[in-house]
Amino acid sequence: MGRRTIGGGKTDSVDISVFDTHSAPSRDQYPLWRESIGVIFDVTDGEPLERAGYSARLESALVGSAMITRVKSGHQQFTRDSLRFYRDGLDSVMFQVFLRGEVRKADDAVRLADSYALVGFDLTRAVDNINSEFDLVSIIFPREALTSRGVDPASIHLKVLGQDGGLAAVTARMVLDLQAQLPTMDVDEAEEATRAAIDLIAACFRGDTRRQDSRSACREALLLRARDLIQANISGRRRVDADLLMNQLGCSRATLYRAFEPVGGVARFIRSARLKMALGYIAKSGQDKNGRPLGEIASLCGFESDSHFSRTFKKEFGLSPSGARGLFEHADSIERHDDGHLDRRYEFWLRSIS
Repeated sequence: MGRRTIGGGKTDSVDISVFDTHSAPSRDQYPLWRESIGVIFDVTDGEPLERAGYSARLESALVGSAMITRVKSGHQQFTRDSLRFYRDGLDSVMFQVFLRGEVRKADDAVRLADSYALVGFDLTRAVDNINSEFDLVSIIFPREALTSRGVDPASIHLKVLGQDGGLAAVTARMVLDLQAQLPTMDVDEAEEATRAAIDLIAACFRGDTRRQDSRSACREALLLRARDLIQANISGRRRVDADLLMNQLGCSRATLYRAFEPVGGVARFIRSARLKMALGYIAKSGQDKNGRPLGEIASLCGFESDSHFSRTFKKEFGLSPSGARGLFEHADSIERHDDGHLDRRYEFWLRSIS
C-alpha cells in the first residue's frame, strides 16, 4: 500500500504489504505460497503441488525492527530445522495469537494451542508443527529485544500461555488490536505501540525457563561463538576468515569445518553474514531519506568493490541492492492484480530483522 493521509492530516503512515494467492492463477497458488513462506518455514499440506487452488493471505508491516503479520491459510505442516538459522540468519523470536484454528506438534496428537493463546517461538531452534485451517497474528522481532528485557529466548520456545492468565490474555488482545490498528497509525505511533507490546510479551514470559535439547550441543555452541566473532569483526571492518576463527575459538581447522559443514561451510557463512548486514543497512536507508549510499554500505560490509557487492547480493537475494532498497521505501505503486495483491516485500522485511 502507498502512503495515505489519515485522521488529523497525518501522512507518514505505516506501509502494509499484502500477499494473497488469489492474485495468481489457480494452478500456481500453492507453489507460490510454499515458495514465499519458505523465507521462514518449509511447508507441506500433504497433497500434490499441482492441485488447483490454494487460499493464503498475509498482511504485513515492518515497524522499526519488528514485523507484524496477519496470516490466513489452510491446514499445513510447518517445519524449520535447528541448523536453518545458521543458513538464513533469522536471529529472531516470534509470538503468535490465533483468532481461529489450532496448532500441535507433528509428533504429538495433543493440541498445543488454540484461539487467543500466546505461543512463543525461538527461530534459532527446530519447529515441526501442524496447523489446522487458521487465522493468526504474529509479531517477529530480534532476540536481543527479549534478552535486554531479562528473558532467555530459549525459555519461550513452543511455550503457550493461555487465556487463564490475566496478563497473557491482555497481551494476546493487544497484539491482535495492534495489528488491526496499524493502517490507522503513523510510524511513530506504531513504533511506540509495538515497543509496548514487546514489553508486555517479555513480562508474560519473564522467569520461565526451559532447557535446550542437548543433541549436537557442542557443535551448536561452537557455531554460536563463531557467529558472534564473525559479527563483531565484520562490524569492526576487520578481516574475517577461518584462520581468525580457529585462533579465537582455540579449535583445529578440521573441527571448525566439521561444525560449519551442515550450514554450507565457513566461507559461505561469512559471506552470508556480510550480506545480511548489508541488507540491514539497506532497510534503514530505504526508510530514511538520509540513509547511507549503497557504495558506503558495500565498503562497511567488507566487499572489495561495488560491482562485487552487487553481483553477490543479487545472487543471494534475487535482486540488486538498489532494487532491494526500493522494497523498504513507502511504495506508491506496487504490482497489483484486479482481484487482489501479490506483494512479496514482506520476505525482505523479514530477512532484514536483526
